[in-house]
Amino acid sequence: MPRNGKEGILFSFIMSAIMIYVMAALNYGVRTGDVGATAWSYAFFNWPLAYVVGMICDLCICTPSSRAIMNRFCAQTDRAVWKGITVKFLMVVLMTVFMTIFGAIMAFGFSGGAVAGFFRMFPYNFTIALPIQMLVVAPLSGVIVHAVGDKAGWNRAARQRTPKLDVETVADVMQREVYTVSDTATVRDAIEVMLDRNTGGLPVVDGTGAVVGFVSDSDVLRRFAQDNLPVSDVSTLITGMARGEFPQLSHAELMKRNVMEIAANKVTTVNVDASIAEVCQMFGYQQYKKLPVVDGGRLVGVINRGHLTRRSFETCLEYRQSA
Repeated sequence: MPRNGKEGILFSFIMSAIMIYVMAALNYGVRTGDVGATAWSYAFFNWPLAYVVGMICDLCICTPSSRAIMNRFCAQTDRAVWKGITVKFLMVVLMTVFMTIFGAIMAFGFSGGAVAGFFRMFPYNFTIALPIQMLVVAPLSGVIVHAVGDKAGWNRAARQRTPKLDVETVADVMQREVYTVSDTATVRDAIEVMLDRNTGGLPVVDGTGAVVGFVSDSDVLRRFAQDNLPVSDVSTLITGMARGEFPQLSHAELMKRNVMEIAANKVTTVNVDASIAEVCQMFGYQQYKKLPVVDGGRLVGVINRGHLTRRSFETCLEYRQSA
């Protein structure tokens, strides 16, 4: 994929050039029943006009429309890879429509034959254009663009201006002093550790030190709310607890229950030698705030999104002061 604006423009021109040439040959082949040398020769000599039309459609209609549709239907938390695939798919669909219309008009003129030609050629164009674009044209264009960008030095200035975070793996930034609670402990035990250690969540470990769950203050409040209907929201619950308005019996029963009854037992962990980039993706895309760090399945630390963010900000500030 393009790494900057210049590479993005070049990427669009190269990708469109290849795709329009292939589709011109394909249109001729579908129309005449011959996809041999004649079709490719025809596409070569008629390519300039088709390319101009195709680029106008791409820059003015296909790309803006594809991005608008993607922004409308993709959530902000969706992965960038998924958003990129969505945009490329929509661009291929729209470009196939416009170039098939162009090919039908070139072959039959502005007549009813052009309409019939469009519906005859479009299925073939689309079923061939999509896999060619995704599997061949886009990767090939990316290789060419990166080679040109590196040769021209388009990314050199950006690399020089970008401060490097002085950490590489999770082990460089994780918190090694970890507060945990045993899977045999009660909810009361977990709450006491949270209060003593001033933390909002704890990994739950078994006798071997493996992470088997994660319990947070939200889990406690949520379960207490279920036992005290009709509490409608957390703020009402907290206010009521402070005033002593809820039944003490339910509160006492909850405190005696095993912590695993309220803990999340599907826990996402990160390996101690995972890269910072991997962890940032997990924090960004999956909205985690804290992740247990494991080594060989055993808990060895915790990495906190807030701590990693502060580390990044400090690096940026130090770079700015020294620049």
